[in-house]
Amino acid sequence: MIFKWGVIFGMTLGSLAVMAQDAAYLKQPPIPIQKLSGEITLDGISDEPAWENAYSVPFIVYRPVWGMEPSEKTELLVTYDDDFLYIAGRCYTEDPKTLVARNLVRDGWRGDDWMTFHVDSRFDRQNALVFSIYPLGSRYDAAVSNDAVDLGIATFNADFNMIWDAVSVVNDEGWFYEMKIPMYNLRFKPAKDGKIYMGISAARTLQHHQEVHQFPAIPLNVIDPMSKPSFKQPVVLDSIPRPRLFWLTPYVLGSRARSYVLSDQNTFEPQVDYNRQIGLDAKIGVSSYLTLDVSVNPDFAQVEADDQLVNLTRFSLFFPEKRLFFQEAAGLFDFNMGNNTQLFYSRRIGINDGQLTPVYGGLRLTGKLNENTDIGVLNMQSASTNTPNLPPQQSENFGVVRMRTRILNERSFIGFMATNRISQNLQNYAFGVDAMLNPVGNHYFLLSAAQTMEVASGDQTLGIETGRYTFLWENRQTDDWHHRLGYVYSGRLFDPGVGFVDRSYFHNFYGSINYGAFAQDKSEWFQYRRWSLLDYSAFLNPTSLKWETITLQSNMTLRTFSGVDWNLFADYNYEFLESPLDFGEGVVISDGIYQFATAGINYFPPTFRNIRSTVQLSEGGFFGGRRFTAAFTPTFNLGRHWEIRGHYSFNRLRFKADDLYNNIHVARFQVNFALDLHLSISWITQYNSTVDQFFNNFRLRYNFKDGHDLFIVWNENFFADTRIGRDLIRPISGDQALILKYSYTFDRLFK
Repeated sequence: MIFKWGVIFGMTLGSLAVMAQDAAYLKQPPIPIQKLSGEITLDGISDEPAWENAYSVPFIVYRPVWGMEPSEKTELLVTYDDDFLYIAGRCYTEDPKTLVARNLVRDGWRGDDWMTFHVDSRFDRQNALVFSIYPLGSRYDAAVSNDAVDLGIATFNADFNMIWDAVSVVNDEGWFYEMKIPMYNLRFKPAKDGKIYMGISAARTLQHHQEVHQFPAIPLNVIDPMSKPSFKQPVVLDSIPRPRLFWLTPYVLGSRARSYVLSDQNTFEPQVDYNRQIGLDAKIGVSSYLTLDVSVNPDFAQVEADDQLVNLTRFSLFFPEKRLFFQEAAGLFDFNMGNNTQLFYSRRIGINDGQLTPVYGGLRLTGKLNENTDIGVLNMQSASTNTPNLPPQQSENFGVVRMRTRILNERSFIGFMATNRISQNLQNYAFGVDAMLNPVGNHYFLLSAAQTMEVASGDQTLGIETGRYTFLWENRQTDDWHHRLGYVYSGRLFDPGVGFVDRSYFHNFYGSINYGAFAQDKSEWFQYRRWSLLDYSAFLNPTSLKWETITLQSNMTLRTFSGVDWNLFADYNYEFLESPLDFGEGVVISDGIYQFATAGINYFPPTFRNIRSTVQLSEGGFFGGRRFTAAFTPTFNLGRHWEIRGHYSFNRLRFKADDLYNNIHVARFQVNFALDLHLSISWITQYNSTVDQFFNNFRLRYNFKDGHDLFIVWNENFFADTRIGRDLIRPISGDQALILKYSYTFDRLFK
């Protein structure tokens, strides 16, 4: 079976190779960037003589109408020396009242104006680093992988952090900034001629005008144009000394945890644990292309809590990875198997049954073996646990090997991944091959084939039942007619121990037919409109050959020139249940065939408004009954220091059999406070009626500078109903944890 799929895989690559060609934008000659000729003071104002020879980036208006006359003037300068890449931005604003400036939080988002600079420092046309700044000086960084083709949650990695610096100034002319990026962040390698080749792009957003200025002049129909590494402008720098990356980040932590344990006397007794620990993270540049992350006794206490969600589908919920150790080159580990299924899902490490599990340590080696081949290796060892009221967990070893190499052109690759999860009683292995191919134009082909093997009482035979195979042909554009056409087969026993599976054992046929159009001038009603004529997904049971799920949807998306987005949809659903389906909250669906339709509307206001709220409404059938859904997400920006966010979703389910209503509520209330660019506080309280609990997360962060942080974190859940049975009363407070953590990064230890 593996040989069969290997032959098919190889024949597909061979047939597509004859169509391979590079687009004209890859043949642009590189622009020389001049080296710094004097001193620069990082004060936000680029008035030093050293800036006079810097490269000036030419912007065009990308939105709302491509190529229109800009409402404001935008300038950006680029230069460098042996240690830093320097960027200066001049964002002129004729009327200061139109400037949207509220955010003071590192990596925060409040809908402000912003400017961003992207650099493909390895010039591999697959990866890029993102450096963004807001008018009040707060900064945001990220990483883009896979040429911005979404292969998983890490392709656009907003949780990736780097050490760099920037200063901004707001005055009567607008807002201005200077940033310097350490060369060790860029991980470049000189070419054979001794010069350094990179790709760059930049953009400015003017929220009040709903306007985006962009460089280079990328066509409108490209998906994620600002992020796409293969579209960036080539530039060339003269030879400079290779920087050496070497960070050490030790931390100290103290915590107090309290839980209640049911005693033999049938009463709840408090159990309090105190913990003191130290740990160390290191980031080492093994070579120009390879980075080694080492973690000893890691702790993830400062990570924000997951949002409470309600699942009324037959799919498992997927939560993103926020822990910093897993962010370096995270997109390299994306191995998509259809929908959200991944061969590697890092949240399987150190999290069991929703609880954090101690990890002894681990390492990650990521980067490139050469200019065409990427490599990622990860190995971590978790500790055993015996927490009261929770299943005991054995110590486990997690391993991942990922390789992929460029073929056909800069936008295509073929790859391999293998994973293992090993404990005393379990050995789980997975391996697979995948490819992303862009042979011509906007046509992309995504293919993958994987097998899993679990060793418990004996060897498991590999075959179709332990495999998952996917194919997708997508015309990736946003205007005119475009489509998606895909297929997934998932075997009954496919189970990657370090992966994520949303649903098993099916044939899935899916796709869409779409039409999009951009406004040619501002006299039109909408700046962009998109109609998905048909978006379909159908699941077939491989044994009975009966359709289990069919979804047909048509939807329309409209964006106004004021920045309002509307989405209207109608869908048809077919569900065949061989056995009852339990959604919790007393909602159990009997086996049988169900057909129902739903319609809805979504409203998204422009983010520059200080008071705004998204609104989502839908109503229709639901497994022989009716379902009404309403969701509201209000935001109140109260100046530069305070922000209040809320979320409330309500599902009313009514079934004819008992004429009863099932009401499901999820609510979230969040208060964000920032004193300045260093001190920020976030408090989130959430309620989920399916468990009838309140969840609280308080997080104070003092960011002295990048890599130097103090965290105070408090987590506690409360029970809305304390009665258990007739005679047993539990405390209103559940698990509680108070954590104090301090970390400091020693960077640039070697030049």
